[in-house]
Amino acid sequence: MKKWYLFLFLILTILTPRGLAFAATVGNPLDLDLPPRSAVLREDAVNRALDDSEQMFKIKAAVDLEFLFSKDLDTASEVDGAEIKGQYLMVKLGVDIFNRFEPYVKIGLSDLEAKWRQNDQSDIEMDADMALAWGVGLKGIIYEFENLGLRITADAQYRITEPDVGDISLDGRPITDSGPDFKIKEWQAALVLSKKLELPLKWQSMYLVTYTGFTVSDSTADLEFVDTQNPGADYSVFDASNDKIYGFLFGCDIMPSLTSSFIYNFELRLIDEVALSLGGAVKF
Repeated sequence: MKKWYLFLFLILTILTPRGLAFAATVGNPLDLDLPPRSAVLREDAVNRALDDSEQMFKIKAAVDLEFLFSKDLDTASEVDGAEIKGQYLMVKLGVDIFNRFEPYVKIGLSDLEAKWRQNDQSDIEMDADMALAWGVGLKGIIYEFENLGLRITADAQYRITEPDVGDISLDGRPITDSGPDFKIKEWQAALVLSKKLELPLKWQSMYLVTYTGFTVSDSTADLEFVDTQNPGADYSVFDASNDKIYGFLFGCDIMPSLTSSFIYNFELRLIDEVALSLGGAVKF
């Protein structure tokens, strides 16, 4: 029954009206039961003494460095080539419940820039300052094919950042505006198929969890400013959204040994954006 509640949550998230996302890291780690050991509790005492009910809630922390190489925006007809790129550095704290569900929060920094062409005559660039970014999400296992070692996992998340603007360029001319807007709201839902592999090496074995899936995401990008030399002009992307809302992802969780408390991750996201995430996670 719990599987169907989570599946219903995912479907409702996907059907939410457009207006809230850029895609964000789904894994790190994708597999909810990795890493299996705690970095804080002594392994010999805890793993033998505590039963499953005593360990039903586990704290995980992760760090993601996200490189957004290109994200195209859909906006008004007078705006062409609207695009955002940059980086996010996010810390994620999650509570793993029965190795089945993981609600989490994200907090970190964004460093973004945008460009577009307005009225087929003005080339605009906005460079935002580094600023606070935060978000919330829920990850959970939908279904497991135990005989095949395959797992379907769902993830839904929301993130927002509202930085100050450092530099504005209009046709190469610097613009001074005391109150420009640069605000990004994002939501994303993902459905992912994963396979856990154990690789026997010379000195020790390690885990690899390879995964692939699709994302549905959208955003509201509120970018605008005023040129004091031409105050009547409207320089804005008019609450732009994603040019493409469907995306594809591929990633891998890497645990260096079967007794490790740490796990490493990389993830590539395509179609709706071109982005790469690198990160690591630890269980407390």
